[in-house]
Amino acid sequence: MDIRRLSLWEGRNATYMSNGSFFTVTEDQGEITLELSVRNGNGARVSSLCLPYFRGTGSGVMSDENGEWWRMRQGLYQAGGMYFSFPSGSDDLISTTNTYWTVRRYGTEEEFGGVWKYSEMKSREVGNKYKVGKVDLVLPGHNVLYSAYSITNTGEEVLSGNPQLTAVLSAPHVEKGTYINTSAREFSVFPLAFRESGVNRFVPGQLFSDLKKAPLLKGGIGDASVVPAPTGTYDYIMGRLGEDSVDWITAINPNDQMLFLLYTQKAQNEDEFSLPICTIGENWYGRMDAPWALFDGATPQIRSLSLGFTYGESGSRNFSLAPGETRTCYFGASYSYLDNQRLSSLGFFTNEIRPEGFILKRTKSLSLVSADTSFKALRKISKRLFFRAQNGENQ
Repeated sequence: MDIRRLSLWEGRNATYMSNGSFFTVTEDQGEITLELSVRNGNGARVSSLCLPYFRGTGSGVMSDENGEWWRMRQGLYQAGGMYFSFPSGSDDLISTTNTYWTVRRYGTEEEFGGVWKYSEMKSREVGNKYKVGKVDLVLPGHNVLYSAYSITNTGEEVLSGNPQLTAVLSAPHVEKGTYINTSAREFSVFPLAFRESGVNRFVPGQLFSDLKKAPLLKGGIGDASVVPAPTGTYDYIMGRLGEDSVDWITAINPNDQMLFLLYTQKAQNEDEFSLPICTIGENWYGRMDAPWALFDGATPQIRSLSLGFTYGESGSRNFSLAPGETRTCYFGASYSYLDNQRLSSLGFFTNEIRPEGFILKRTKSLSLVSADTSFKALRKISKRLFFRAQNGENQ
């Protein structure tokens, strides 16, 4: 087990965590995870996450030589990777992704044998006062980054927002033939937002129950569960999650036999919250607005797949916290090699959730993805760290 602080560039710092086979790097700016990596079947160490060519490397927007251009696009300055956004994705307010986080503590865990990190950020804006604490955990034998987010309303008014977790994936994991699966069973597509330039592949606003049978804008049915050859389209798909205690979404590359799995758990009590919707952003070279293209209307430069969970529709603020209220949610992000070639090539029919992990099944083929599906270790460690932080024991 290994955990250490890193200096990246221009004063930007990060935390490296590893159990020897699984590696993560999360930077302090926006608390964005830049790397989730393992070794593939050929021995190469590969990461699942997207770091687009335009991602800023300076100490911040205002010190960048193109600072004026980036001023209204601060979120894109740190685009890609995996991140938690609250209260919204807008750059008009201080949010979790456009501000600096402070790492308060990090170390090893004797009971579970893992390594952990506690970090936090605060907003003191009028009408937008809140604090978010985060615990990251890596355990032995699990190719999983476990994360707990605790949000506290530090203001005197009700705080509303739309918490979201997003992982942006790209090559080598995302290529023609990579396929997507999820526990959601009802889907709809959103039209392009006013700030985006591109075209939809699927019909916005129409409900459908199978990703393999999504209604095409040009007529007929298309498969939204498989990455196609470039289509020049961009679709944001939302899936309504059911009553299962654990919700999940996966992307499997059949050529490399690599699995990315993101999962979360329904709230277990009143001081927790869960995200009832999964999100799938399919950008098959379909974003024609800068900086996804070199200039607005130019040739798109990025193909990416964004997977995540959200509390509500884009732009909504249905999640609320009373003054002084604190609520917590839990996530796991796994990246691993599937040694069952038939399963990784053809896909799985069922995902059986057990305490020791996820069992992917296809007729007689099965594969175990080791994971703490009940977040037993993360809950115990994070509750202790959150308690210490709330009682002024950060130092």
